[in-house]
Amino acid sequence: MRKLNVIFPDLGLFPAFVITLVLSIVLQLSGAWITMFLVGVLSSMFVRRHRTAFGVGFFGVFIGWLFIFVYLILTAQALPIADFFIGLLGLGGLGWLVIAISSIIGGLLGGFGGLLGRSIVDLVDELLPNEAGKETKDNNR
Repeated sequence: MRKLNVIFPDLGLFPAFVITLVLSIVLQLSGAWITMFLVGVLSSMFVRRHRTAFGVGFFGVFIGWLFIFVYLILTAQALPIADFFIGLLGLGGLGWLVIAISSIIGGLLGGFGGLLGRSIVDLVDELLPNEAGKETKDNNR
C-alpha cells in the first residue's frame, strides 16, 4: 500500500490555504460549525509540516468565517443581532467583538483539525511498510 504522503502531493502554503478557504466557506454554508474541524483535517493532507498544517487550517477557516460574517452583515442583520447578544452581558455596542471571537474559535477549530490531521497522516505513514522493504522481502523468499 502506498503511503499517504505519496498519494496527496505537497502543494505548498498558498494552494493549501486556498483549498482550506474554499472548503471552509462551502462547509460553513451547510450550517454545521463542527465541520470546520474536518476542513482542517482535509487541508493538512496537502502540507508536510505540523506548523504549516496548523497555520493553513487556522487562517483558512478564520478568513472563511470572516467572509461569511461580512456577507451576513451586508445582506442580513448580523451586526444588530450580535449587538443584542453582547448587550445581554452589559457590553452594548460591541457586536463586532462577538464576530471576532466567533471567527477566532472557528480558526482554532480549523487549526487544531489541521494539526490532528497531519499527526494522523504521519502516524499512518510510519505504520505502513515501505515499498522498497516489500521488494526485499519478496526477493529473500
